[in-house]
Amino acid sequence: MENNSTQQLAPAVTNAVKLIELLASESQALGISEISRKLDLNKNMVYRILNTLQKENWVYLDEQNGKYQLTLQPFQTTSKSLQRLTLNNAALPFVYSLWQKTGESTYLAVLRENAVVYIQHLDSVKSVKVSGAVGGSYPLYCSAPGKVLLAYAGDEAIDRYCKLPFRKMTEHTITDPYEFKAYLARVRENGYATDIEEFGYGIVCYAAPIFDHTGAVVGSVGCSGSLVTCDRDTFVSVYGRRISETANQISTLLGGREIYPTEGHF
Repeated sequence: MENNSTQQLAPAVTNAVKLIELLASESQALGISEISRKLDLNKNMVYRILNTLQKENWVYLDEQNGKYQLTLQPFQTTSKSLQRLTLNNAALPFVYSLWQKTGESTYLAVLRENAVVYIQHLDSVKSVKVSGAVGGSYPLYCSAPGKVLLAYAGDEAIDRYCKLPFRKMTEHTITDPYEFKAYLARVRENGYATDIEEFGYGIVCYAAPIFDHTGAVVGSVGCSGSLVTCDRDTFVSVYGRRISETANQISTLLGGREIYPTEGHF
């Protein structure tokens, strides 16, 4: 007997999931005929699934027009799991996997007042490395994760932060508030941030946002490396793609949206 994963699927469950996803994506209630057409299922199958979901209080039937819509039950059920799932434990295996793929210093960061703080950090295995540590705090304006987190923090938070003095760390550090705000707008447009020798000479960083189920950015994942062991273009294009993929994986687990980086330049 073949151990084929397709043969082990339960078609009724698959169809029920597709039906729930359809109702969740529609702004209006749907009738049996509409659902049957959209999912390419026979009406009898659609009726049986809807009848079961109705008894479990997952769908509501409007007796006047014969159309169905989701109740709040599915969202209440999933929200319980999301509440138990913290950013730290959700991200851990993905951060580790990213570190294995890149060999660079890899981190998970959050916003704490006017700084970015690492809550996970794995050191580079390269001969020349960028060191960091869990609990390490860094400026927002000259670090890739800091710029990501501030970019999605809202206009009020950005305006408040831009009233603070920006110390020039290198000749590449952005210290003009208007230029910095324009940069943050490009972060939101491009879906990621970089730090090319802005925090320190010879250091390159790339970070991407992590979204939760409310649509808020709750963290940033990224890598830091030395230009001695990796050139800027390779770091941003090759490692950058892997970092953004990792951010999307964590976002998906937290019920958040995926965001795909554009080819925009800073």
